[in-house]
Amino acid sequence: MKKSVFLKSVSIVLLGSVIMANKKCDKTPEPRQLKKNIKVVGMSASTFLDSSGFSFSETAQNQLSGVFFESNEFFERNTYPSYKDTDNLPEVKTSDFQKASMVADVNAKANEQLQSWFPDIETAENFSRKAQLSQESSCMISRPQHLLLGKINALEAFNGGGLQFGFNGATASLPFSAGLNFKIDKMRMDLSMHAFDPWTQEQMGSVNSEVFKKDYKIGFNVTIYGVSIGPEFYRATGMAETVLKGLKKTVKDMYNKLADLPRQDWQTRVLLSRDNYVVIVGGAELGIKKGDRFQIVNEVHDWMGEPCGESSTLMGSATVTATPWIVEIEDAGNLMSKAKVINIDENTSINVGALVTVDKLVEDPVPDKK
Repeated sequence: MKKSVFLKSVSIVLLGSVIMANKKCDKTPEPRQLKKNIKVVGMSASTFLDSSGFSFSETAQNQLSGVFFESNEFFERNTYPSYKDTDNLPEVKTSDFQKASMVADVNAKANEQLQSWFPDIETAENFSRKAQLSQESSCMISRPQHLLLGKINALEAFNGGGLQFGFNGATASLPFSAGLNFKIDKMRMDLSMHAFDPWTQEQMGSVNSEVFKKDYKIGFNVTIYGVSIGPEFYRATGMAETVLKGLKKTVKDMYNKLADLPRQDWQTRVLLSRDNYVVIVGGAELGIKKGDRFQIVNEVHDWMGEPCGESSTLMGSATVTATPWIVEIEDAGNLMSKAKVINIDENTSINVGALVTVDKLVEDPVPDKK
């Protein structure tokens, strides 16, 4: 009887373990999200940190680009297309953060890709006459969605503790004693990141994040006839490892913060508009895939100074499209994507620089269970 109850109990425990393991393996995949085009305007550390013998600023600057590539939040783009005037094709121009050699390479690739999408276009002049342009909005394609500024503010002692356990053989008239000790130290790193609008220069979001640096040490010793011997082990988290951990958390916190704010969710701009097709800024590098659908609206902008002027300031924007256009991606290219307009409106046209937001993303296929 007792043996039967014991076997049933063991069976229930094993069955429960299998069920829990299956639940862990059957986690629902996270919904797709697209990377945002951004430009990092600074990543530094407090002066007293860089003076401590470890260059926090240099380490963070070198690690940040890798964090962007490995994560699914931001894409650090260094070149952007721009219109010189309404009679020219969109082309990449140099700016404060664009190198001439990089610009020439991007222009060549962009022209080659556009020719493959629209083979009936023989010359750039022929294309420019057919492209629908808006001088007031065309400059909106020439800058990222956000400018990011980050800083490591502090690294300070947080807490710690230790535990010692020993056996004194003298109390039992034995020739040996033994001891065990364990110690942990914990430090806190504080980081901050700010997001600015590239046109208004207004701060659109800010986050403060923290990560912890943990160091462990454990030792054991034996004393025999007054002679002590024993090993000691430790695990210290490196400074570079702590900085990397902090950057990953701060970048993710910044993305989530912006996603919760109005008009700060993912967006891009229309690069070209022709017939029933558009080309948008951003391609496979942002995670865009064939079949993804987007909404497009024209906007009116309030400028302080000449519209789209180099020294002008954008005061605000408002939508002037009653029913958004829905477009579906046919080809997610390099830094740009071609899309077909689903709901064509013969009375209005899509302006270059029109606002593009996500309507529906295709779902990733669920892997078959084996």
